Amino acid sequence: MTTPFQPARGDGRRLLVVDDDDAVLRGLASYFEQLGYETIKAATGRAGITAHSSHNPDVTILDLRLPDIDGLQVLEVLRQKRAMVVLLTGYGDIPTAVQAMRLGAENFLTKPVEMDHLVATIERAFEKVELRKENVQLRALLPTQGKRATQALVAVALVAGALFLGWALGGDNAKRPLPPAIAPTQPLPLTPQGRRVDSLLAVPTPVPLPDSLGRRGGVDTTRP
Repeated sequence: MTTPFQPARGDGRRLLVVDDDDAVLRGLASYFEQLGYETIKAATGRAGITAHSSHNPDVTILDLRLPDIDGLQVLEVLRQKRAMVVLLTGYGDIPTAVQAMRLGAENFLTKPVEMDHLVATIERAFEKVELRKENVQLRALLPTQGKRATQALVAVALVAGALFLGWALGGDNAKRPLPPAIAPTQPLPLTPQGRRVDSLLAVPTPVPLPDSLGRRGGVDTTRP
């Protein structure tokens, strides 16, 4: 036995219905309100555009034949606002459906339509809107996470640079390079008397004198 379709509750989500047929307009609005949706009604294309700007609905059901503006023109305007639009018309054909999908319609349904099928289509459209909102929120968080990651990488780089600089300049365990060894010089030649030349260049070491040589008769001659 097939389980009957059980539509989800609207939970206050906004649905805009744009249709010039008053019976269809009221019937659709009443049906979705019973499911918990908040509905906004518009009987012309311009009224639909104005209602969308004023109420910002989640999903729009749009008729193709309207008294003032063609439904495809309304679709173009609403898609510029990133609206989620489901076309519902009694004058559908394949070329029109293809054009509507190219303009950005979420789906293209023809009248008469089974309400279970229409509700399922609207609910899938609502799900896509919610996913779109979640993606926007996640993208808004990405720059913050990226900044934090960048700051962490910069901090790690600074610490690593400081450690390397300390090692290069000679840390606690680092060994400073020793000065280069001086090559030994050749021995200097001897003088004719057989003395080394370097001994003649050396400064003689002063020889200390005894105290008796610096005094006369017990008088200290070193004093003025």
